Amino acid sequence: MPDSPPRLSRRRLLGGLLCLPLIGGCAQMAVVGRIFYGDPKQDGIFEQLTGKSLEDGARVALVCTAPDSITSEYDMVSIDIQEELIRTMRRRDINVVDADEVSTALDDNGGVFELQAIVDAVDADYMFHVDIQQFSHLVPNSPQLFHGRSYGFVFGYEIRGANEQASAKHAVQVFEREFDVEYPGKHPVPADRTPERVFRNRFIDNLSSEIGRMFYEFRTNETF
Repeated sequence: MPDSPPRLSRRRLLGGLLCLPLIGGCAQMAVVGRIFYGDPKQDGIFEQLTGKSLEDGARVALVCTAPDSITSEYDMVSIDIQEELIRTMRRRDINVVDADEVSTALDDNGGVFELQAIVDAVDADYMFHVDIQQFSHLVPNSPQLFHGRSYGFVFGYEIRGANEQASAKHAVQVFEREFDVEYPGKHPVPADRTPERVFRNRFIDNLSSEIGRMFYEFRTNETF
């Protein structure tokens, strides 16, 4: 029995897509997948590894830090990434603790990140530390070329109350993940095409999205 017109059209469409040059790589296959199977969701990396969802009402504290070697050139980068992550997480219905509470705990500790100081000061079920170890937006020795690169780790802690093993509230590490982000991809952007501030903001948005997918459910197309 011959194929019905809709099924035949779909087969022809699939054949045409698969005959395209393999320039798009994963992105091309993602388009094909969405045509036939929709755009599936994936759990955040934290949930994949721990089996626990941050979207179930848990209170989450977040802090981003960077060494002096970065903040001497990008003085606001850790704050900008932290604020963008908090905005995105709240849009995904994650109950994020007010950033002022975390900032106050840091200030009271002389601006130095110390896990227990934040645990003592903040009412949260989990705390995540985004440790930015590298951040740059220029190609080395080529100031007329923009290319974002950031590297670091995300550490996650479950905050627990006093128990038989501990006499006070304490944190137990339950998550660790490396990030290594290039923007946009492998190819730099000539400075005369995009204002420097605009490029940096786009890079921070992209980096925040890459890190954010550790925390919340996302669709496949968000990774391309």
